[in-house]
Amino acid sequence: MNSRKQAAFTLMEIMVALAIIAITMGAIIENSTASNRNAQYLRDKTVANWVAMNQIALIRAQREWSSRLDKQGREEMAGREWIWKMKISRTDEANLRRLEVTVFADEDDEQALVTRTGFMGRL
Repeated sequence: MNSRKQAAFTLMEIMVALAIIAITMGAIIENSTASNRNAQYLRDKTVANWVAMNQIALIRAQREWSSRLDKQGREEMAGREWIWKMKISRTDEANLRRLEVTVFADEDDEQALVTRTGFMGRL
């Protein structure tokens, strides 16, 4: 017989260690998933803002003084198609129009990613 005592972990110690590792890994995975979703949302919001600002700049550059008060369209940017809607409204000043552009990620979305407002004057 061997007179030396062998030191080893008990089954209970191993189970507790595995439980701690599993809980820790679950928290890490959940945190990284939330961070990834947040990064995607911020990216989409940024690109949607660019789409809205581009539509306002395009109307200004065309110097289109239209009586048509609503416009909508699709724009491809950052490898994705965006749906935008523009409402052109009169202001108290006769030579000034308010341009309000709302951008959606999908056609079925009820929640807009971004709404930007600009003004255009008659030159």
